[in-house]
Amino acid sequence: MAKILVVDDEKDTLTAIEAVLSSEGHEIIVAEDGERALESVSAHSPDVIVCDIEMPKLKGFDVLAELRKDPATSKIPIIFLTGRTDITALVRSMELNVNDFLTKPFTMQELIVAVNIQLKKSYKSPIDLS
Repeated sequence: MAKILVVDDEKDTLTAIEAVLSSEGHEIIVAEDGERALESVSAHSPDVIVCDIEMPKLKGFDVLAELRKDPATSKIPIIFLTGRTDITALVRSMELNVNDFLTKPFTMQELIVAVNIQLKKSYKSPIDLS
């Protein structure tokens, strides 16, 4: 299936997401912070990135901004995860051209649907995936 980079500094969240997306048949790469995320993008060229916003070192906003600057990574779909409920996080995400946004707590089914939508949108074959 797809190669998905999951970025979160909360180990339990990272482990749960990895298990669920692996069970869907995806290859999962994990990173515990934004700096490792950028390294993983260079090393693995993921099809989709699922990224927490609030992390030490480099926040999700910074990761997104860096990826959008580079033509080689600017089109990778990014799904943000956040525990923040204020509208400023959503607005900032939209300004940086995030593809989707899930507020914690979310269900694993919501995550699976969000990932599948991004994969379908980015699929460039003439084959109909409906």
